[in-house]
Amino acid sequence: MKNLKSPRLYQANKLTQSRYDFSVVEKRAIYAIINQVRKDFVDTSQGDKTLFENLIVKMKTETLKGFNGKGVTTNLKDIYKGLRTLRSKVIEIEDDEMLLHVGYINYFKHKKYSDEVELEVSKEILPYIIELVKSEYTAYYLTVAMSLKNKYTQRFYEYCSQFRHSGIMYLEIDDLRKRFKLEDKYPFYALIKKYVIEPARKELQELYDNNGCDVCFSYKEEKSGRTVKRIVIKIKSKEKERLAEKGKLKPEDYAYYIRTWLNSWLKTNSRPKNKEWVDEVMKSLQINADKLSPLYRRLVRLQEEKSPEDYPALARFIIEEDYL
Repeated sequence: MKNLKSPRLYQANKLTQSRYDFSVVEKRAIYAIINQVRKDFVDTSQGDKTLFENLIVKMKTETLKGFNGKGVTTNLKDIYKGLRTLRSKVIEIEDDEMLLHVGYINYFKHKKYSDEVELEVSKEILPYIIELVKSEYTAYYLTVAMSLKNKYTQRFYEYCSQFRHSGIMYLEIDDLRKRFKLEDKYPFYALIKKYVIEPARKELQELYDNNGCDVCFSYKEEKSGRTVKRIVIKIKSKEKERLAEKGKLKPEDYAYYIRTWLNSWLKTNSRPKNKEWVDEVMKSLQINADKLSPLYRRLVRLQEEKSPEDYPALARFIIEEDYL
């Protein structure tokens, strides 16, 4: 697939899961900013990566192609509109220790008849693009991200990219409303499904089927009574399918997928005892490496045949009965 040869972008998972509502043009500007920042700070030895200042980025107007409902346009009026609203919008990153409420860019400037736009990126955003903690970042392809025509597809593409290795993501509807800023726009799940989830699923699936995207997703609704409380997203990956078909998975690949799945299903980030159990399982499998491939295949079948809510208990049973 040609898109897999395009540059890969990286951003902190906190940025992927942050709260914002950007248009397609705004988001394309952000993708271009991330690409340029990583060129300037990560792929070279230039710049002090610990003492950040606001960063000037220059990009081609061609990069900021917009989709106006009739087709792709490079109309400067549309580009100006997108950059004006991007400057006025905020992004929120929150955890137990901090809330960051910040704009992505401080200004933009375009000299008439020039094919470049100049932007100043806030220093508060830079650490989330540059200082990436191992295994806590999202990697995705620039060409795919730039080709997407729907702003919700852009968000779901990033989510699928973050969880591509585990193959599954649990998304509470209330969290989706908050992260996408849908509270006033789509107060009911039926509207979210119609205007947010389904358009994103269909666009990614069509691109995936035509080798224009590396991931896509399907989902299952989970209800409390008659109310949909969350969706369980199953993610397909071209990379994983290709490796499996060619039989090129190595022992370390099997170990990586098994650990990733178990960490996700057993929520080891918030459950220390589960983390201890997973660590013991992986130590045992390192000693008995011949069990890695059979267990990997059992867990793949588990995901194909059972519901996500059954994964934790069944995985524990399978491992404790046959692999410890």
